[in-house]
This record gives sequence, structure tokens and C-alpha cells, in this order.
Amino acid sequence: MKTYTQWLPALAIVFAGCGGGSGGHSHGHHEHDHGPTPPPAEITLSTAAMEQNAVRVEPLIRRTFQPTREVAARVAFNEETTAHVGTLVHGRVVKMQAHLGEAVNLNDVLFVIESPELGASQNALLKALAAVVSAQSSVTLAEANALTAQAQAELKNAEALIALADNPAVINAAKADLAVAQAAHVLAKNNAIIPQAESALAAVRPAVTTAQKLVETGRKLAVSGALAQTELQRRETALQTAKAKVQTAEAALTQAKALQARDQQAAKAALTAGQAVIAQAQAQQTRDLAAAKAKQAAAIAQLRAAQAKENKDLTEARNALTTAESGVTQYRNHLRLLGMSADQIEAFIAKPVISPEYIVRAPRAGTVVEREITLGENANPEQPHLLMLADLATVWVLLDVPTSQAGGLKAGHPVTLVNPETGRRTEAKLDFVSPVVDTETRTVQARVVLANPEGQWRPGQFLTVHLPGTEPAQESLAVPTEAVQYVEGKPTVYVATGKERTFKARHLRLGAEDNGWLPIQRGLSSTNRVVVSGSFLLKAEFGKAAAGHDHSH
Repeated sequence: MKTYTQWLPALAIVFAGCGGGSGGHSHGHHEHDHGPTPPPAEITLSTAAMEQNAVRVEPLIRRTFQPTREVAARVAFNEETTAHVGTLVHGRVVKMQAHLGEAVNLNDVLFVIESPELGASQNALLKALAAVVSAQSSVTLAEANALTAQAQAELKNAEALIALADNPAVINAAKADLAVAQAAHVLAKNNAIIPQAESALAAVRPAVTTAQKLVETGRKLAVSGALAQTELQRRETALQTAKAKVQTAEAALTQAKALQARDQQAAKAALTAGQAVIAQAQAQQTRDLAAAKAKQAAAIAQLRAAQAKENKDLTEARNALTTAESGVTQYRNHLRLLGMSADQIEAFIAKPVISPEYIVRAPRAGTVVEREITLGENANPEQPHLLMLADLATVWVLLDVPTSQAGGLKAGHPVTLVNPETGRRTEAKLDFVSPVVDTETRTVQARVVLANPEGQWRPGQFLTVHLPGTEPAQESLAVPTEAVQYVEGKPTVYVATGKERTFKARHLRLGAEDNGWLPIQRGLSSTNRVVVSGSFLLKAEFGKAAAGHDHSH
């Protein structure tokens, strides 16, 4: 038996024997010729060491525990805060800026791929944009078709000729002249001068007859001397005067008739000429109108042909523009699918310099926990992921609960997580219980979300989880959780041997923790007294003793 005074170096170390018996080795400095000896079964502590480390020994007590169920669990990445980073293009990695274990921020550059595919798509977009410009010019040219404009001008000219040919001004003028001629003819026919001349003639003729009778009577009377010669001469002069008047009236009548005949002839000639002018004008109008209508028909046909060609050319130009614009949209979308943002595409269009570098940025902040790509290596979209980011501020603990133990299990149930290597126990609550059963393992998966601010929980780590049981509460011997140390993964307590300040290690089987207490299922009895605080000192001393016993004296 050994007494360790590590905590008080001035005290001497008393050896009771390497094998725990009263007999001792001669402690010369030579190698044993026997195999390795086991560590001491007991350790005695000094009073000072126990006081300094608050080592306290108490008897076991009995407590009432609610039975629990143990299931295996594993720590995993929180998939809600994990990102699998891949690539949308084929190419070669030319820059590698993310390293395992490195923390990155959102949008940090992780790696850069030189991609001929990206460069080809950028070039295709430029060609599509050039095609749009060309198609727009063709549409503008088709919309301003010169043939249609010329045909429209020809049609307007023909319509003007029709209007001119259909103008009745010339015919109306000829008709006006004819009306004048007809009026003149009527006037000439109904000339009032002749009736006047005839009236004048009729008026003077009775005077001749009267004067003739007076002359004849006077001559007879003159023969008989009853009438003076002077009276007779006066009567003869009056007769001559009356006859002269008749002759003058007859001449006037003759002249009036001659004038009427002349006027009638002239009016008739004018009437005939007017009718001829009207006929000629109407014939010319008919010819001009026919020619103008023929020209109009030709112009309409030419316009329709030009419009048909314009429509065809415009339709083809617009179709070509639509196709070109669709090409631009297609290659824009393709570049978006290859990872270029809308702003990057617009910047590329504004300054069209082809850049085949595909930059892969962090989709979220996190730590690089996996990396499947290296500098110079070829990458492609078929690879599941090239790099994995995880935010380790929280982790998942995944439990595979047999269906026989999953009854009544639901989110919110308290559970105890136990690290079998360190014995660390953590209280938590279920965050999720799957509504389905895994067809292969016949288990129901449940999940706990754990805060991991110091990175103490590592994905891949295995835990034991104590779930609340459905059985009634049971009474059992119990030890406080701080009394238990884990030695080689086994729960261990340190039991007082009955000798002063002397202790031995005892491995236990323990149940699930309940409010800082652990039920003892096997390894101790009610008569035992155990170290309930400061047990870490005994773990350290037993550990050093075990290490030191494989030695040379």
C-alpha cells in the first residue's frame, strides 16, 4: 500500500509494498525479471490533500427514481445550418481559398474554377445581343418600306387625276356657253324689232291711202277749179311724204328681218358649236377618267403588292428579332444557371470582356468541415459536393429509438445525454420525433438540438441517451453525479476501505441521472461509504499509480 503526498511535497511517501502486501522489495535500481505488476488496489491520501481538494466521504442513501430507457445516439451537423457547396460548371480549380477548419463569412470566395463552358456561354450571349441589334435594324428598315411609300404616292397621283378628270368645270363652262347660245337663238327668234317695224309700217300705210284719196279727189276738184293748185300740190306732197314713210318703214322691216335672220344664224351656229364643245369635253372627260381610273387600279395593285412584301419582310424581321431576343434571354438564363448574378450579367454586357472564371462563394457563414477538391483538380456538377460548410454553434443529436420504445415519445420530452468516454451528462429536450419508421432499421429517429458555443460537441461523436421510461418509479441506492469518475469509459466511484483515508476504486453499473443523482444498479451495497466530492483527486492518483507500476526500480 502507498501513501501519496503529491499535494504536500514535504511529506514522505510511505510504501506498503508494490503488490499491496506488508513485505517490500529491496529497492535497488535494477530491472525486475518478472512481468508487469497490476496497479495498487488501494490509495491512502494525506489529511492535507483531502482538505485542499474538499474530499468528502458519505454513506450511500436510497432514492426514488423514474425508470429510463437507454438508446444509442450520435452527434451530427445541424442540417439547417449546413451547406453543401458544389459547382454548376465543368472546369479546373485555379484558386483555392477555403481550408479545412477555417471559418468563412457569407459570400467569401471559397474557390475559383476556370470554365470553358462559362466562357462559351458569355460569348454566345454577345452573339445573341449582336443578332438583336441586326434584327432591330431590319425591323426599322421593313417598317420604312420605300416601295410602299412610292406606291402610295402613285395612288395619290392617280386619285388626283381622277378628281381632275371628274371635274365638271370645263363641261359646265361649255354648257354655260351653250346656254348663252340658246338664249341668243331664242332672242334672235323673238326679236322685238320686227314687230316694231311691222307696227311702224302698218301705222304709216293708212296715211298713204288717205293721202292718195285726197290727191285723187283734189285732182278732180282742181280740174273743175274747185280746188286750188296749191292745195293739190300740198296734197301731192303729203302723199309723197306718206309714201316715203311707208318706204322707210318697209326698209326698216326688211332690215330688221335681215338682222333677225343673221342673228338667228349666228345663234344657231353658236348653239351647234356649244353642243360640239360639250360633246368633245364629255368625251375627253370620259377618256381622262378612264385613264386615271386605270392608273388608280394599277397604283392600288402596286400598293397592295408593296404592302404584302412589306408585311412579309416586317413579319420576317420581327420574327428574327423575337428569335434573337429569345436567344439573349436564353443565354442570360444560362449564365444565371451557371452562377452569374443579374448585376454581373449587366456589368458584363456593359463591358463585354469574356471571363471564364467561375467564382464559388460561401452561401452562408460557417466552418469548412469537409473539402473534396484541391487546386488544379477538375470539378463538375455531377459531384455531390466539393466542400461542406457547417455552423457549429448548434449541433443535432440523432437518436434511433426502437419502435418498441418509441410509444408515446414526442417533442418536448426531457432526455439525458451521456458521453460514455467522459461521463459528462447533459439535460436536454427532444426537438423532433419522426412520424415514420425506418424500414431497414425498424427504428424511429428523434432529434435533440444542442447549443455548442465552445465546440464541445463534435459531429461523429457517439452518446448514450436516457429517455423517460413508462414503468413506475423505483427505489434504489444512489450516488451524486459528482461522485462518479469515468475510467477507461467505465463509471467508477471510490469506496472507503475502513482504513483511515484509504480508498479503493469500484466500477459500477448506473442508471439514468435524475436531478443530480444516479441509481446504482450493480457494484455497491448499502454498507459502503463513498467519496461524494473531490473524487477527481483519487482518479488522478490511481491513474499515476497505474502508470508508475510498469517501471524499473
